[in-house]
Amino acid sequence: MAQAMLEIFIITVAVSLATSLLRRKIMTPEDMAKMAESQSFKKMLLEAQRKGDKKTLQKLMRKQDYYRKIDAEVGKKNMIILVASIAIFYVVFLGVLTPLYGGVGVVAILPGDMMFPFIGNKLDYISWYVLSLFAVSFPINKLLQVSPKRALSRGD
Repeated sequence: MAQAMLEIFIITVAVSLATSLLRRKIMTPEDMAKMAESQSFKKMLLEAQRKGDKKTLQKLMRKQDYYRKIDAEVGKKNMIILVASIAIFYVVFLGVLTPLYGGVGVVAILPGDMMFPFIGNKLDYISWYVLSLFAVSFPINKLLQVSPKRALSRGD
C-alpha cells in the first residue's frame, strides 16, 4: 500500500510540474501583470459603482474597452492552459494510473478518525491522485512563480 501511495504521489508531482511549466511557458510575466492590472481596474470600477461616484465611474468607463481586450487576450491563454491541463490529467489518469492501479482497492488510509465526505477514510487510487494533486499544485506553482500576484489598489 505504501509503495502504491508513493508511486502515485510521484506521478502527481510530475503532472503538477508539467502543468505549471506549461503555464509558465504560455503566461508571460507581462500577462500576469496585465491580469493583476485588470483585476485592480474591476475592483475600482465596482467601488465607484457602489459609492455612486459618477465622475470616477465616467473616467473608468473610458478605459473599459482596453481592459476588455486584456481580459480577452489573457482569457484565451488561460483557456489553452485549462484544456491542456485537463488533457494531461486524463492522459495520466487513463493511460498510466488506471492500468497500474485500477485493480488495487485501497492505496491510502487517512490517519485517526479523519474522513472525507462520500469517500470515508480509505482512499482508492483516484481519490489519492486528486488529493495529492491538490496538495502539490499550490506549492509547485508558488515555487515556479506561476501564480498571479494580487494587484494593489488604493484601498489596500
